[in-house]
Amino acid sequence: MSFVQRLLDQSRLPLTVRQFWKYAFCYWAIFAVITLGQLSVLWLLRQATMMRLHELFIWLLDGLFWWSVTPLVLYASLKIPIVFKNRQRSLLRAICYHLLIVTFCNIFVNTFHYLITNPIMFMIIGKSIPIESYFYSFFVSYTASFGQYMLLVVGFNKVSYIYRYQVLKQQHFEAELHNEQLRGQLANAQLQSLKMQLNPHFLFNTLHSVVSLMIKNDIRKATQMITTLSDLLRAVLVNQKSDFIPFHEELKLTQQYLAIQQIRFQDRLRVEYHIDPETETTSVPQLILQPLVENSFTHGISELTTNALIRISSRIQGDFLQIDVFDNGIGVKQRRASAGTGLGLKNTLARLQQAYGENAGLIFSHPAQGGTLVTLTFQCRPNPKIQIADEAFLPDHR
Repeated sequence: MSFVQRLLDQSRLPLTVRQFWKYAFCYWAIFAVITLGQLSVLWLLRQATMMRLHELFIWLLDGLFWWSVTPLVLYASLKIPIVFKNRQRSLLRAICYHLLIVTFCNIFVNTFHYLITNPIMFMIIGKSIPIESYFYSFFVSYTASFGQYMLLVVGFNKVSYIYRYQVLKQQHFEAELHNEQLRGQLANAQLQSLKMQLNPHFLFNTLHSVVSLMIKNDIRKATQMITTLSDLLRAVLVNQKSDFIPFHEELKLTQQYLAIQQIRFQDRLRVEYHIDPETETTSVPQLILQPLVENSFTHGISELTTNALIRISSRIQGDFLQIDVFDNGIGVKQRRASAGTGLGLKNTLARLQQAYGENAGLIFSHPAQGGTLVTLTFQCRPNPKIQIADEAFLPDHR
């Protein structure tokens, strides 16, 4: 890779090497033409004559010299940038460095003319330029060359900064997009893992009930429960790869679960539904309702001998879906304490945290008339950035 190509890569300019030399030539050609006009007028005023061919040749060599050292000038501008936001001392130091470079370049080109161009010109036309003219040229052209040099340095710094900023901005955007995709993939993997934890948890609890019925020699109820369980598992497997399903399908899964429980409780259990039709098409995490209903059985109505009630209701409030699960169980005052929240509710909390974050809540309350009310709220559309309601809302016995 050539020096110019490395320079372009470092500055992030979208140019080829050929384009670089072309634009550099145009830049110095503009100043060369201006200088030619100035020198022509100066010669007319001082000597009443136009510039001779050998003098034009020297002017052309000067222009070609600055064009050829353009990569070195731009390399110096990258290594010693002119940054006006820095401290004044740093800015003055950078300007002094560039001043030394311009001084060296001017001394070099005049020395080259005196030692090489001048003898060649003497051999061709029999004339040479005295050394005093070179000193005069050095001091006359020094200010102009310094201005052209600094204009190129500052301009290149700004253009290079813009392109490097755009490249970094694009890289940052691509990195953020990649990270967001990774976070989404991680969230989906975690949701799937949590759901796979919940399925065997529910299955084991139900099979335990079946075993209890068989121990009691109630084969008819056990058979009915296994049949209903198979229907429920079939419905779950249909949506196995879906983290979110419509609420009406989630409600159907819960109804199948309640059908299993009604086999156990029979006339002791009454289930009521107050479902707003507007909520039925809302997407919800699969098996998000069943653990709440199971919790009502486990800690609420399991010890009731009659008139057990579970009421499930839903409604839309603004951008949020609210689901209430009420049971008329023994209530907080008489409820036996248990350690932790249980796998079902912990899983529900973790899935809400993974899917909705601050836009979700799970709150336990105890109405004055008795029983327990569990209120689940979350946005109508899943949001991968999440945190959830504090577990302080949950009583220790749940």
